[in-house]
This record gives sequence, C-alpha cells and structure tokens, in this order.
Amino acid sequence: MTTVFVAGAHGQTGGRIVKELVKAGYEVRGLVRSAEHQRNVEAVGATGYLGDLSESFSDGMKGADAVICAVGAGANGDPEHVDHVGTVRLIEQCVLDKIPRFVLISSMGTMNPEEMPSFLKPFLIAKRKAEKVLEESGMVYTIIRPGGLTNEPATGNVMAAPRLAESGRIFRDDVAAAAVLSLGMDETRNQSFDLVAGMEPLEKALTSLINTGKSGA
Repeated sequence: MTTVFVAGAHGQTGGRIVKELVKAGYEVRGLVRSAEHQRNVEAVGATGYLGDLSESFSDGMKGADAVICAVGAGANGDPEHVDHVGTVRLIEQCVLDKIPRFVLISSMGTMNPEEMPSFLKPFLIAKRKAEKVLEESGMVYTIIRPGGLTNEPATGNVMAAPRLAESGRIFRDDVAAAAVLSLGMDETRNQSFDLVAGMEPLEKALTSLINTGKSGA
C-alpha cells in the first residue's frame, strides 16, 4: 500500500485531502498541531502525528512514498515563516529521507505577484520561493495553483492550464481531488498548473493539461 504524508492535515484543504486519500485506499499519515486535530484525522482512518514545520515534524515521514503539502499561513499568519521556510524544511526533509514524490498546494499568482492585490503579494512571493526549491530538489513534483478557495460542495468540473489568463474560484473538494489524482498519475511528473472552477471534468482536464507537456513553471 502506498503511504502518503500530509502536512497541514488539520487545515480546511488538508483535511479534505486526507479524506480523499483514505477513500482512494492510501495509507495516510497527517501532520497536525493539536491532540484535537489528531483525533479528527484518526476518525477518518488516517494516523495523526503532532508537530509543526517550524519545529519537529519528521516522525511520520519515515518510509513514506509521497508527501502532499497543504500548509498555509492564513490571512493573519506569517507567510515567510510558513509558506516559504516551513515548506522548504519539509522539502529538505523529503530529500534526506529519499521520498520520491511531492505534491504542493500553492496558489495562483505566484508567477506574477506584482499583478495581484497588494495584500496577497507577501504570500505569493513566499510560496514562489518554496516552489523554486521544490523544482530544483530532484524529487518528482506536482505544483497545483488553485484560485480563490471556497467551501461549497464540489462540482467536479474545472479549468486547468499551466497559466490561466484570469483568476477564479475553486472548491476545496476539487483541489483535494486534484491532489490525489495527480499523485497517482505518472503523467503529472514535474508539472505545475493553475486550477479554477470550469466546465470540464477534473480527470479529463488534467489529462488535457498533461498532454501539452511540461509546463515550464
């Protein structure tokens, strides 16, 4: 059974990723910050590990086949500390542990932060720093850059491209499904793509995307 370690498993998107992985038959280990989060993760069939990317977090990574990073500083957090430094620590630990596969949930706008609203720029710049480290890590990576995240029930229909001309919204459930689907697709090796709600079924959208070749992110 493939083992996946999820950083940010207690978050709104990370929690959905954990559920989607369990449903898909993966052995799931989730990094969480509190005993309550640990209980929540274990209630859906995963194993919870207490930790924080700024301190100790690597116990659950031993022997994992892949890592999905869904951490984020949030509106009131420190993006440099979380989205850059914390994510880079996770990437570096993966390299040390020889974990071959990494899926990063990033954000639309990391490639053009100067064109985005000013309050988003620190977050996008921090995320892009981590993206660059991942791209150069030697691991097989997938970088998913969702638009604005919403909690409404997913439609399963999206629009995906290496670079979308306009931003949009995307359901967290669809982001989680995209992360798990990408994890299992060899064709998504070393791919980066924007993801928003659209009219095309998710799997078809990703297949169309990967058929265009490496995105050059």
